[in-house]
Amino acid sequence: MKLKDNEQITTVKYEGNWKNDKKEGQGTLLTTDITVQGEMMGESLQTGIFAKDKWISGYEVEHFLMADPPYNFTYKDSNKTIRVMGDTGGILTGLKEGYFFAFTYQKGKIYKDVGVGDEFDQKQFAAFIKTIEKEIKPVIDRFEKLARSL
Repeated sequence: MKLKDNEQITTVKYEGNWKNDKKEGQGTLLTTDITVQGEMMGESLQTGIFAKDKWISGYEVEHFLMADPPYNFTYKDSNKTIRVMGDTGGILTGLKEGYFFAFTYQKGKIYKDVGVGDEFDQKQFAAFIKTIEKEIKPVIDRFEKLARSL
């Protein structure tokens, strides 16, 4: 099989539990995309719980070298979802000061979705972040740790 210059090679590595040849239970999935010339395009890491071969809860970090923003972070469990698009390092400070690309927080009836181009009051948003800071700080710390592993 001959690959075209614009095609990519995807490598998938899964460490975790299997059931009936499907990812099931606790695990970590690393996906790496490179060009046929061997240049890195991006990586994604999903860690947490898988069911019927799909990631259902835990952490996901996606890093795309040619994208702006270069990182997409997601945390989800049965009660909440947190998403941040931006860069690594100082994510929480960036949220407080307005230096981020997009942020989504959903927990129960609370839903906040803010991104570049949206009209929002930074002072109100910073106040909102302060109310959830203790809850999201460990998640953001884990985002940054996982990003360093890519």
